[in-house]
Amino acid sequence: MRLLWNITFLSAALAAAACGSSPIQPPPPPPPLQVSCPTPIVREATSPQGRDVFFDVPPPIGGRAPYNVECVPGSGSVFEIGESIVRCTATDADNAQASCEFPVTVRVSQTLNRTKFTAFGDSITDGKVSLVPLISLAGPDTYPYKLEQMFRERYPSQLFVVSNQGVSGERTDQGAKRLPGVLDLEKPQVVLILEGVNAGWVLSTSAQASSIRSMIVAARQREVDVILATVMPVRAEQFPSRPEWNPRIIALNTRIKEMAVEFDLGPVVDLHALFAANMQLIGSDGLHPTAEGQTQIAEAFRDEIVRRYDQSSLDEARDGREPIERSTTSLRFSTMRSADGP
Repeated sequence: MRLLWNITFLSAALAAAACGSSPIQPPPPPPPLQVSCPTPIVREATSPQGRDVFFDVPPPIGGRAPYNVECVPGSGSVFEIGESIVRCTATDADNAQASCEFPVTVRVSQTLNRTKFTAFGDSITDGKVSLVPLISLAGPDTYPYKLEQMFRERYPSQLFVVSNQGVSGERTDQGAKRLPGVLDLEKPQVVLILEGVNAGWVLSTSAQASSIRSMIVAARQREVDVILATVMPVRAEQFPSRPEWNPRIIALNTRIKEMAVEFDLGPVVDLHALFAANMQLIGSDGLHPTAEGQTQIAEAFRDEIVRRYDQSSLDEARDGREPIERSTTSLRFSTMRSADGP
């Protein structure tokens, strides 16, 4: 193309010379084609796969229009966690090319050191809201489900599992027999134990505490972390024939706190204090939490788990820094379903 232009220009110049006029000066050649990439891009991951990253295609300079600029990977692509290199190549009308590169870093600022949890307990964990008839909350209304969603929103780069292993009507002695099989099957990193309300008027406090102790030992033998929760109060006016129920719950909670110290488990999740201060979180049957109560349980477990296992919090503690105040997410649902049985 440039050869043809030069021939045309030469012919015109010769013709002008023949006529005695001044020769025509050719226009200066365009400057070399160049393309300048943007500065390095850093984004937070929004999923375990990374995140989509958008950027402006760098405009070329020099050369001769029209231009074509192509970047690989392109803007809007999903970039994996870590550093990736984007290469942009510009081509002008004369097929001249120029290219540049820039890094895209997808980072993970917050992680949780545990991702697989088993929520173990009775009908409260299972999600029951009524004794007669026996009615269950829908899965999204139960505290294990809500807890899992809270983790996924707070730590989007990680995959979490919070398994619901609540069995309605279960007593602590029955739970102590069931837990080893659950742990062997699920192999969680952490077990959340909330159990003890059903046997409050059947088993002695010592027998209940012995069963919970067996649960702790079973978890420890399998190198599973344990987070204990205190048992919530019941509405005494709903159970006039069982005036000893709440005093026995308080006595059991004292033993639960003592065992947490004995086994160096860390602070208990004090659901008794939480619900005693907000009895409206107990439903109309006087025993089971409402959907909002389930949310409060999830938030209480979440706060303790974050305190123990959030990596950024651990780093701050090691460095002697004040922990960063972080926003929390509460998920609220309201769907209910009928249970197939107790």
